[in-house]
Amino acid sequence: VGRDAVAGEAGAAALLTARSALVEHPATAAEATGGSAAPSMALVDGFPKTLKAELLWCGADNISTDGIYHGKHMYNTLSPERMAEVAMENYDPSFQETVRGFAAPPILASGDNFGTGSSREQAAVCFRHLGIPAVLAGSYSATYTRNALNNGLPIFESQALTEFLRSRFGSGTEASIDKPSVRTGLFAYLDLAKWQVEITDASDAVVGTFPLVPVGTVAQELIACGGLEPWIGQQLQAA
Repeated sequence: VGRDAVAGEAGAAALLTARSALVEHPATAAEATGGSAAPSMALVDGFPKTLKAELLWCGADNISTDGIYHGKHMYNTLSPERMAEVAMENYDPSFQETVRGFAAPPILASGDNFGTGSSREQAAVCFRHLGIPAVLAGSYSATYTRNALNNGLPIFESQALTEFLRSRFGSGTEASIDKPSVRTGLFAYLDLAKWQVEITDASDAVVGTFPLVPVGTVAQELIACGGLEPWIGQQLQAA
C-alpha cells in the first residue's frame, strides 16, 4: 500500500472520528445524572492529563463561527498574530481587551451549540494563536467539533458547568446578551484522568466540581499531535 493511500485512509478515519469524537461515555452519563459510575476512558500518550487557567465566560448560546471569526477576514490570509487579534471581535468588540486583563490566556467557557453556522477552520485556529488552552461548552456544532479537533484545539463538554456559570454570570444569545464576556475570577482545573473540572475561587477554595464528557481515543490523538496533518504524518511514520 502506497504512502498516499495510507494518508488517505488515515485522514478519512480521523475525519469520521472527529464528527463524533466527543461521544459521551456511559459512565459519564450516569455521573451527570446523579449516578455513581465513574468515567474510565484511558488517555493516550501526549494528551494532557491536566489543564488549569483562569476562566473567561462567554455566556451566549449558539455563538456562531462568524461571531468567532468574522467572515470579512475569510478573503485574506492573516498572520497568526492578526488571527489572534480578531478572535471573537464580531461576538464582543471588547473581547480582546478583556483577555489582555488576564495574567495568562484563559480557558474559554460558553453555552450550548458553540461554533454553529458555516464551517471555517479559522474559528478554531484563532484560539490556538491566541493561546487559549481549552474551550469548555455545554455542546458544540458538529462542524466546529471537527474543525477544532482537526486543528488540535482542546475542546470539552460539560453541561453541568454551563448551567452553573449561567446561574452565576448570566446568559443570552449572540445578538442579545448584557455581558458577552465576563472575567469570572474563577479558575478551572481539568483533571482529564478523572474526566472532571474543578472550579476554584481566587483563594483556591473549591466552588464546584463538574463532569466532563470523555474524549474518544482518536480525538485525543489529534489533540496530542496538534491536529490532523501532524496526526497523518505520525501514521505514515508508523506504517
